Amino acid sequence: MELQQLRYFVAVAETEHVARAAERLHISQSPLSRQIRQLEDQLGLQLFERIKQRVRLTPAGHDFLDQARDLLNQAERVEERARQVGRGEACSVSIGYCEGIVHNGWLPAALRHFRATHPRVKLKLAAMRSGEQIDALERSLIDIAFVYNLPKPSESLTSRLLTSESFVIALPDDHPLAAKTEIAPNDLDGMPWVALPKSINPAARERFLAACAASGFTPDIQFEVPNISTTLGLVSARLGVAIMQASMQRMSPPGVVFRRIDWLPLVVEIHLLWRTRAQTAGVHHFMKAIEETEGIAAQALAAIA
Repeated sequence: MELQQLRYFVAVAETEHVARAAERLHISQSPLSRQIRQLEDQLGLQLFERIKQRVRLTPAGHDFLDQARDLLNQAERVEERARQVGRGEACSVSIGYCEGIVHNGWLPAALRHFRATHPRVKLKLAAMRSGEQIDALERSLIDIAFVYNLPKPSESLTSRLLTSESFVIALPDDHPLAAKTEIAPNDLDGMPWVALPKSINPAARERFLAACAASGFTPDIQFEVPNISTTLGLVSARLGVAIMQASMQRMSPPGVVFRRIDWLPLVVEIHLLWRTRAQTAGVHHFMKAIEETEGIAAQALAAIA
C-alpha cells in the first residue's frame, strides 16, 4: 500500500464520484479507477459500492477512511518535521562555555540573535572549563565550545579566534592603589593575591607568573578559588588583589574597583571550536549568528576597554 493510493481513496470517498475525484487530483479517470481496484485487492475488502455514476463507501470503507486520513496526516507531520530539521528549525544545539565568556558579550549577543531568528531550535548550555569542553566536543557531548586560548592542533576540531582581551586588576575599593589612575608593576610587589587553583590549569599559572616576572614583580598568591565570582568576593573582603579579563568590569561587584595594567605582557584569547566533520544545520545557523553579531560584541568590548 502506498500513500498515493490512500490519497486517491480519500479523494474518491469525499467526492463519491470517480470523475470528480480524478479532476481534483489532476489525473485521468482510468488510472484512478485502477488504483482503487488494486487497493481493494490488496486489502481483500470492498471499499465502495458502485451505484450508476456514483460510488459510496461500504461499512468497511468508512472504517478504512478514518485510518487512511490518520496515516496521511501523520505522513504530512513527518515530512514537515524533516523539512524543519533540514532548515535547522527543529533540532538542538549544545554549547559549552567558560564563565568569563558570558561577560565579554560574544555569547549573549549570539544567543539573543539566534533565539530571535531560530526560535524552534532547542538550545542546551553547559558551563565547563576549556579542557572539559574540548573533551566533550570530541566525544560529541556538545556541538560548539567557547574556550580560553587555543588548544593543541587537532584534525577533528576546527577553531576560530573570536577576540583577545587584556587584563585588569581588581582591588578593594578602599585599597591604597584604588586612588591611583595608573598602577606600576612595583606597586604590586609583595601584595597578597587571589588566583584560580594551579591544579585547574598549570599552564595558565605558569604564563601568569612569567608575565609578572617579565614586568618586574612577584605575586604572593595566598588564596586559590575555583571561579571568578568567588575571587571577586575575596577581593571585596580585602583578602587580596586579582587579575582578570577586562570584560569582567561589567560585573561591577560592590567593594571592588578595576584598574588597567596594560604593561602586563599577557592577554586572554577566546576561541570558538567545533567538530570539523559534524556540522548539523543547527550548528551551521549558530555559526552564522556568531558572524552576524560580531560587530555588536566588538562594540561592547570597545566600550569597556
